[in-house]
Amino acid sequence: MFRKIMYWTFVLPLLFSLGYAEKAYSFPGSDENMELPPFYSLAANDTAAEPETDTVSTAMPPATQYLVNKGDTLYKIARDFEIDVNDLMAFNNIGDPRGLTIGQVLKIPSGGTGSSSVKTQPKIIKKVINTTLTAYTAGFESTGKKASHPLYGITFSGLKAKEGRTIAVDPAVIPLGSTVFIEGIGIRKAEDIGSAIRGSRIDVFMNDLSQAQEFGVKKNVKVYLLDRENI
Repeated sequence: MFRKIMYWTFVLPLLFSLGYAEKAYSFPGSDENMELPPFYSLAANDTAAEPETDTVSTAMPPATQYLVNKGDTLYKIARDFEIDVNDLMAFNNIGDPRGLTIGQVLKIPSGGTGSSSVKTQPKIIKKVINTTLTAYTAGFESTGKKASHPLYGITFSGLKAKEGRTIAVDPAVIPLGSTVFIEGIGIRKAEDIGSAIRGSRIDVFMNDLSQAQEFGVKKNVKVYLLDRENI
């Protein structure tokens, strides 16, 4: 009698529950709707969805040469391009580090920021500047002009602002019309000015206000002023 009670109380309910239990992530028995469960699909897509990015064009300036300016030293140039001063001297056959002359063109070793691995025509860099970057649009929030204004979207140089090309600068630091390479962004043209753009600050033009706001403030960004005759 005791065994019957144990059977009806414990064993039979257990067998009943096992017969109706669902299997986790079981595959269908036919070829129809043969999709992996979401857990496995997500893991596979994490790898496949990674886009191939080419950051070479924005990580370093399209240049292998530097034009010596007043006040330059080999140590300063080496620091700007993040290379060893001895490598810079050896690469240019320089014996005396005090022998630089204004207008002299130095070749930058490939290990530096100005690596020749960039797939563009080499250009001469005139100046390296540590800058603070912000972003702006043609809208009222940035320029105080509405779309109905006759000069809406027109830069100080008279050109229509264009994303991917236009930046606002302080002409005392970067002359209007200059072409620069901004580290992490790429080549841009100094076409505009702004009341808040003073010193080594640069405003990057964007079409979308939310993107400009999301851009925020980026400090200590290297900007390379390219020689106009080699652009």
